Amino acid sequence: MLLNTDFMDLTRIYLFLILIFLGSCKPEKQPKTINRAVYFWKTTFDLRQKERAFLDENKVEKIYLRFFDVDILGNEAVPKGILRLKSKVSQEIIPTVFITNRVFEKTKINEIENLAERIVSQIQMISNSYREIQIDCDWTLGTKEKYFYFLKTLREKTENKIKLSATIRLHQIKFYEKTGIPPVDEGILMLYNTGEWRKLAIENSIFDPRTVLKYLDNLSKYPMELNFAFPIFQQVLVYRNGIFYTFIKNCSSQEILGETAFEKAKIEGQFLCKNDVQFKNISFRKNDILKFENVNLNEIETIKIDILKNIKANKTTLILYHLDEKNISNFDSKKISKLFSEN
Repeated sequence: MLLNTDFMDLTRIYLFLILIFLGSCKPEKQPKTINRAVYFWKTTFDLRQKERAFLDENKVEKIYLRFFDVDILGNEAVPKGILRLKSKVSQEIIPTVFITNRVFEKTKINEIENLAERIVSQIQMISNSYREIQIDCDWTLGTKEKYFYFLKTLREKTENKIKLSATIRLHQIKFYEKTGIPPVDEGILMLYNTGEWRKLAIENSIFDPRTVLKYLDNLSKYPMELNFAFPIFQQVLVYRNGIFYTFIKNCSSQEILGETAFEKAKIEGQFLCKNDVQFKNISFRKNDILKFENVNLNEIETIKIDILKNIKANKTTLILYHLDEKNISNFDSKKISKLFSEN
């Protein structure tokens, strides 16, 4: 009997050890699959050699191409900045239409169907070969009903034959129960222009990781598949008497310092205008402040990793805003390529 008891005790020990071993051999979490895409946000799609090389080297699969904007002129919603399509590419082209929120403020509910019809017609005038349409609009609680009705109507106008996607802002993720979920197949979370650029502040209005993290609490709960758009651009904002005055396009900090009328301010990234001067076809006055903003790709990489850990989907699309020779020249190509990696 003693021998039998000893045997049973040993059996229990072996079983216990096997359970511990099996428990410690949990399969490693598989990395997310990342599809690669870019935005192109100019009025002429005519790619330069460096831009084509970027697409090839980074194995970019999709280009979200801005076809036109829609805004109010008089009392009517009209297309503006209609794209001229010059380059042919192997990547899939997704027509992207930016619609200002005031379009839905001014458009009556019984005019929505006509608006959707005209937008589809305008897209087809540029290209009739596409499998997806993306709508970019920062809707509000006041325009939600008309905007969501527009999206449903747009789908009907395309006879449900294409995918429909829409951009989502950070506050629309955090407060999604209040702001609503647009009736589309996919959302694109815009992770740029995250700050209040109208106010002169120390924070980077293009991308501030601390600001972004405040809005991602509900990311894993958001009831729609999301793709993610990150910035790869720089900008210069000008303030007069502390109030936003204008943007300067395609301007570096070196160019600002090359003009003797400007000097570095006490706050990093800001420059003070010492005398009235004409610069980049803009008239500056004494005491105007120029704020140069850039993005830190290491910070973007950190946020990307955090997002991938929190989303449930096994795959997503990462979109860089936006493809431009100057933009891609301003950043380390290896760091940009790393953003597309699956970690």
